[in-house]
Amino acid sequence: MQTIEIVHELLELADILEIAGANGHRVRAFRNGARSLESWQGDLAGLVEAGEVTSIRGIGSSLAAIIEEAVTGGSSAEAAEIRASVPAELLEWLRIPGVGPKKVRAIWEGLGITRIAELEAALRQEQVRGLKGFGPKSEADILAGIERMKKFAGRSLTHVAEEVAARFLLAVESAPGVQRAAIAGSLRRRRETIGDVDILVAAEDGEPARAAFLGSPGIESVAAEGRKKCRVVSSEGIGVDLRIVAPIEFPAALHYFTGSKEHNTRLRQLAKDRGWKLNEYGLWRVADGDAEDERIETADEDAIFRALDLAPVPPELREDLGEVEQGAETESFPTLVEVGDLRGILHNHSTWSDGRNSLREMVEAARSKGWEYYGTADHSRTASYAGGLSIAELREQRAEVDALNEEFDDITILHGIESDILPDGSLDYPDEVLAELDYVVASVHANFSLDRETQTARIERALRSPFTTVWGHPTGRLLLRRDPYDCDMEHLLSVAAEEGVIVEINASPHRLDLDWRWGGRVRDLGVEVGIHPDAHSIAGIDDVRHGIGVARKAGLTSEQVTNTWPIERYLGRLRARRNRAGIS
Repeated sequence: MQTIEIVHELLELADILEIAGANGHRVRAFRNGARSLESWQGDLAGLVEAGEVTSIRGIGSSLAAIIEEAVTGGSSAEAAEIRASVPAELLEWLRIPGVGPKKVRAIWEGLGITRIAELEAALRQEQVRGLKGFGPKSEADILAGIERMKKFAGRSLTHVAEEVAARFLLAVESAPGVQRAAIAGSLRRRRETIGDVDILVAAEDGEPARAAFLGSPGIESVAAEGRKKCRVVSSEGIGVDLRIVAPIEFPAALHYFTGSKEHNTRLRQLAKDRGWKLNEYGLWRVADGDAEDERIETADEDAIFRALDLAPVPPELREDLGEVEQGAETESFPTLVEVGDLRGILHNHSTWSDGRNSLREMVEAARSKGWEYYGTADHSRTASYAGGLSIAELREQRAEVDALNEEFDDITILHGIESDILPDGSLDYPDEVLAELDYVVASVHANFSLDRETQTARIERALRSPFTTVWGHPTGRLLLRRDPYDCDMEHLLSVAAEEGVIVEINASPHRLDLDWRWGGRVRDLGVEVGIHPDAHSIAGIDDVRHGIGVARKAGLTSEQVTNTWPIERYLGRLRARRNRAGIS
């Protein structure tokens, strides 16, 4: 198992223990151990070989034994015993948004059911509301969660699909005879959730690539096995398709299998209008009578676009949302933002609230990337569930920020807070406390079900506060778990533009919020965007790459992303916002 797979294993075992009613201390030990392992950076296999797994903070001897067995491919007796303590079907319930181990245990014990279909029937027959801690609203919420789960069935988060794709790509690209290999499909287009993973290979003899693909680690089952097409289901439950084409066919195949379907249809029509045809095998001049069609040479995807008198369209934009028209009117698309453009990040958490690494450790991780600035923004006091900071703690943290700024001369540490937007739209500290900060991220963390008008007014008041610098995770969505709350996004983006509030692209792969579909409006309004990881660990800092994917899909350049700016310009931008609040 890879480290991330072991992290998932430990978290699942913690869920099983909680469903089984195990001691809370033991459940926390598994969860804390998983978090420690996730944030630990190092060679886990080497640590196992040396017998030093317990050197990782938060990993005791019991967890170490499970980890060692997972790394070496063995079977842990303790893990097997834990799994045997509850029916396996109950783990499926945890996929229902809003249903956690405690609710699973209560319903299982109360009604003796184990399958989701039985749960749905019990909810519709109003049997659950009779259990302690449940009522009509609980029933309605769980039913809505089941419907949402059905809606998202077969979808995976981007970061999970990336790990799967990378594993299979690595297996095939080094196979003998493979000239080119690439990830295609919706993952290449940077969609926020992924159905299947598509791997494309160019080879004259595809047998070695086929064998390498089917021999990849982490295959749960083989669904189809052909000479040029194979499909497997990964251990993560994601379908992975391999397609093998001749090298001359690769550019057209890469374009075709990248999609989207709507984009491909538009280009095929452009080719047809010229008396040509475009398919996954190439671009052709259609011949009359019995003559063979003539292949039009296309060395790469760009050549296909150029042949059709279009500027090459970046993969992320291929959704038939105006990119074809834009490509017909320009020589080239604007250069989209890249990870290497970033100069720093805001909105990060530390052990001051619910983060898993200290502020120093987070800063040092940012320094290692050569960034010029780093902004901490732990939770505010209302978020007591996440260790939100009291006013006294916030000022203590400022002292640490000042000390670190004195120590490090190659990075500027900015002191901020992620302030809850309270139900009435006010922020979570008095103005005199907010005035002490370098920046404020204003975010909704509760009261998601307010009606559209009330929610819009609430957020607008927060955006119009002179202390709000950044609007955090604007729609509040959690991918595959929670829909966006209802608000007038069109109006609120206009308010952000008017007030000079930076709109966040929250790069957490569980959020990817702002939705890329608002990119056109963001560009039209001149809204400034910040790509922030909302990192709760050192590992979480790297989530900025997911935010870059969203920004590219939204059509944003580095000029439109504030944290690509040089430090003096960036600090000037933050000062300008503070000046509106009368802070010098």
